[in-house]
Formats: sequence, structure tokens, C-alpha cells
Amino acid sequence: MKLRNKHIITVFFVFSAAFFTSNAKAELIEIQLTATVNYLRDDKNFLQGKIHLNDTITGSYIYESTTGDTNPDPTDTTVGDYWHDITPAGISLSTGGFEFKTDTANVNFLVSIGNNHSGRDVYLVRSYNNLPLSGSVGVGGISWQLDDYTATAFSSDALPVTAPIPLSQWQSNDLMIDGGGIGGSYIIHAEVTSAQLVPEPATLLLISLGALMLKKSRRFTS
Repeated sequence: MKLRNKHIITVFFVFSAAFFTSNAKAELIEIQLTATVNYLRDDKNFLQGKIHLNDTITGSYIYESTTGDTNPDPTDTTVGDYWHDITPAGISLSTGGFEFKTDTANVNFLVSIGNNHSGRDVYLVRSYNNLPLSGSVGVGGISWQLDDYTATAFSSDALPVTAPIPLSQWQSNDLMIDGGGIGGSYIIHAEVTSAQLVPEPATLLLISLGALMLKKSRRFTS
């Protein structure tokens, strides 16, 4: 009985360590996305007919959880602006054989949080400097904005360390990519259908150790 209790205590501490590591020491936050294209305009065929309605977009974005609020108005506690200018912060999305991604040599990436700002909560990520699709076809902006018109999604304008889920709490959900080249532009809109936090390697290791200890404990008591 004492040995069994020892296994249980060990498992408890391993899982506790994983929990506190992921919360207290979270620095680089990576959110993985899946989205479905629901609007497309490409009059000049910059995308070569490779992207269509209902196509799937996959990818992720990364930001630093300890970034300070750079909102220029210190008295405004309803908006938090968290700017990033160094890699690995940024976003990378794939669809139709194209990569839409932040220019790692010139990062200009924003995570903005609105808490009951003008009567709504807002979650926005936007990359302003992005790699071109080719020499003549640029990517102007990549953004994802969520709006909650009940203003109940957030309780502050602090930078979150988790994905903005459940997605059902947001009444507006728009992933947008725009760009173009000589003589025209293109724009893609999509609805994000899945957003999840990618655990840090250290957290994954602790969780794996906890699962292994739990398996051994069950084997011992069976």
C-alpha cells in the first residue's frame, strides 16, 4: 500500500510540475490554426487558380508572453497592444501550395487585446511585413480577428498565454490574407475552425513522464 501511495504522489508532482511550468514559465506561445476559405477575390490570377472556396488553411503564429503593453495611451485599460519585432514572433500559413508568412528579417507583428473596448472584446493578431509569394506578387497583410459583442470573452487587456477558445464565444471570426502585384490585388478570407496551444518541449516531457509513471503505477497495482 505504501509503495502504491508513493507512485500516486510521484505522478501528482510530475503533473503538477507540468501544469505550473506551462503557466508560470510560458514565454514563447505558439497557437496552431486550421481555417476554411469562405471568400476569395483574385482578378489578376496572382494565386494561379490554386486556392478555392472551402480550401483548408493550416499554420501557426508565435508571440512572446512577457511582451509589455505598448498602447500609447497609458490611461486606456481596455486595449493592450503587444508589438513584436524579432523572430520567432510572427505567423506562417499554408494553402494551395503557397506559404504566407512573416518576414523573419523584418518582423512587425502585433497581438492586440480589447477588453470591453467600444462595447466588445477583440482578439487580433496581424503581421505587417511578410515574404512575397514570388518576385512580383507580394503579401501585404496577414491577420486574424475575433470579436465578442457580449464583451464577456476577456476580463482584462492582458496578453493571454492560451488560445482564444472556445471559438464559439466569438460572434465574428475572420482570418484575412491580402496582397498583390502590378495592376491588381487579391484577398482571402477564412473562418478559423480550430485553434490550440502547442505545448513547450519541457511541458511535453513532463507530461510524458507523468503518463509513464501512471502506467507503471497501474501495472503495479493490477
